[in-house]
Amino acid sequence: MTDNLISRLFASAASHPGKIAFRYLERGEQVGQELSYQELAARVTAIGRSLAAESYRHQRAVLLFAQPLDFIQAFLGCLAAGVTAVPLAVSSLKNLDTLAGICRDADAACVIAGTQERQQLQAALDARTGPLPWHSLEELLAGASAQVDPDSGAAGARIAFLQYTSGSTGAPKGVMVTHANLLANGAAICRGMRMSRDSVFVSWLPHYHDMGLIGNLLQPIYLGASSTLMRPIDFIQKPIRWLRAVSDFGATISGGPNFAFDLCVDKITEEQRAGLDLAKWEVAFTGAEPVKAATVARFAQAFARCGLRAGAIYPCYGMAESTLFITGGHVGTAAPIKHFKADSLTIGKSVAESEPDLPESLPFVSCGQPHGGEQLRIVHPDTHLSLLAGYVGEIWLRGESNAVGYHGHADASERSFGARVIGDSGGAFLRTGDLGTIEDGHLYILGRLKDVLIVRGRNYYPQDIESAAQAAHYALAPNGGAVFQRAVPHDEQLVLVHELTRQGMRDANLEQIGEAVRGAVIAEHGIALAKIVLIKPGQLPRTTSGKVRRNLCREMFERQELLDVGSPEAEEIEP
Repeated sequence: MTDNLISRLFASAASHPGKIAFRYLERGEQVGQELSYQELAARVTAIGRSLAAESYRHQRAVLLFAQPLDFIQAFLGCLAAGVTAVPLAVSSLKNLDTLAGICRDADAACVIAGTQERQQLQAALDARTGPLPWHSLEELLAGASAQVDPDSGAAGARIAFLQYTSGSTGAPKGVMVTHANLLANGAAICRGMRMSRDSVFVSWLPHYHDMGLIGNLLQPIYLGASSTLMRPIDFIQKPIRWLRAVSDFGATISGGPNFAFDLCVDKITEEQRAGLDLAKWEVAFTGAEPVKAATVARFAQAFARCGLRAGAIYPCYGMAESTLFITGGHVGTAAPIKHFKADSLTIGKSVAESEPDLPESLPFVSCGQPHGGEQLRIVHPDTHLSLLAGYVGEIWLRGESNAVGYHGHADASERSFGARVIGDSGGAFLRTGDLGTIEDGHLYILGRLKDVLIVRGRNYYPQDIESAAQAAHYALAPNGGAVFQRAVPHDEQLVLVHELTRQGMRDANLEQIGEAVRGAVIAEHGIALAKIVLIKPGQLPRTTSGKVRRNLCREMFERQELLDVGSPEAEEIEP
C-alpha cells in the first residue's frame, strides 16, 4: 500500500480503532463531538466514495467550514477520492470578492461547505463566479454508493491540496502541495519537535492555513496521535481557554504566532494562572511572523509557576511554499538570542553583534536549523551569489518539502521555485522572500525582502519601527501598526498607521501619542516619521491568518481610505 496520509489513517484505524483522533471543544470549553480513528476512517471512506461518484477526481473542491472537525472530514475525503482540496477561510459578505477571485483562480469544480456557511454565502458567491455545485458534509456522508480505492488518488507526486498564500505581500496564490511534500514535511516536523504517536496536540489555529492545517490536523494523522481543537475566535475572546485546554488534556504540542503568547500574558489573570498545569507541554512552538525576544521572555516568566519550562518555547520558521516547517531549534533547550547593530543589517553585508543595552542594538531569536535534510542558503537577492555565514541575504531552500509551484501561475512559479545559485550545479531553490543571516549554525530571521525600508541608503525593517512605536504609549494596540514608504519614486518618507486600543479611543490625547511615538522612533532608529495615522481598533488591514498587509495599508493610505481618528470626519464616529 502506498504511504500517504490516507493509508496512515486506515492503519491507525486498524491498530487502535478506539483512540480519539480529534475532539472539538464547544466555545473552547466543553467537549463536543469526538471522533475515534475508526469513526474518522469510516466517514472519510464515505465522503471519498461520494466525491468519486460525482466525477470530481483530479479537479479542485473549495472547502468552507468554520468548524474544524467538519472540515478535516471533508479535507481527508477529498484526498481519499483524488480530489484536490482548496481550504479557505469563511468570508463575510463584504470580503466575498477575494473569495470569488480565489475560486476562479483555482478553477474550482465544486464547493463543500457547512450548512450555515452555505446559507450565508452560496447565492452571493454564485453571483460572482457563476453557479457551482455545492455539497454539504451530511449529503456526502449519506450518498456513498460508489466504490473507491482510498489510495487511488494519493500517489506521491499528485497534488493533494492548494494552500492559498496569505496575501500579505501580494495577491493570494495557490501553492500546489503534493502527497510526497506532506510526508517529507511530516517527517521533518517529527524530527525537529520530537513527536510520536503518544504526542498530544491542542490547537486554536485556523484550520485553513498551513500552521493549523498541517501542524495540528494532518500531523496527528501522520503520527496516529490525538488532537483537541477549538475555533480561533474562542481563543481570541478568552485566551485562558487555550492554556486551560493544554492543561486539562495534558498537551505536549501546541503553539501559535507571536501575538498569541503576548495575548496570554496580557489577558490571563493571576487567579486563572493558579489553576493551570503546563508541565507536560514539551513544545510551545511560535512562528508565522517575527518571533520577538521580549515575547518569549515574558511568556516564559509569566507561566513558569504553572510548570512551563523555558526550554519548551520553540521558535521556528516555515511557509506554505515549503509545505510548512523549515527550521526549528532543539526541544528542551532555550533558543539563543543575539543582538545585532541596527546599522549593520544591510543586504550583502556582515552583521555586527552588539551589547543588549546599547540604543543601536536589536534582539533576534534563533529559529534553529533544518531537520529534514533540506539545503538552506543565504543568497544575495540581486546577484544570486551564495553568502557566507554572518552575512545578510535572502533565505533560499532546496529539499523534498518544497511545493511544485503556484497553480495557474507559471511565471511566478519559475521566479519563486526555480531559482539558481551562481556556481551551484544542483537543483533549483525556493526563494522564500525572507531576509536572514546564519550565526553559529542558527538561522535568524530579519524581515521580509519586500517590506525593507531604505532611508538614506540604510535598510530598516518595519517590524522594528512598529515595535518601538507601540511601546511608546499605552493607547496603541499590541501588534496593531504598519510602517511603509509612500508609493512615490525617490520618496523616503515613512508613514505609520496604528490602531488605538478601546481605552485609548476613550481617554488618550492624540497629540501626546504622536509626540511619544516620534520621540521613540527617533531615539531608537534615528529616523523621523513623516506622518502618523491613528485608526480605530480592528481597522488595520490583515490577512485571514492575522498578518499585517503593509502593501494594502499603503494603497489604502494613498486612496485616503484610512480614517484618522483625529480628523474632522471622525469626530462624530463612536469608538
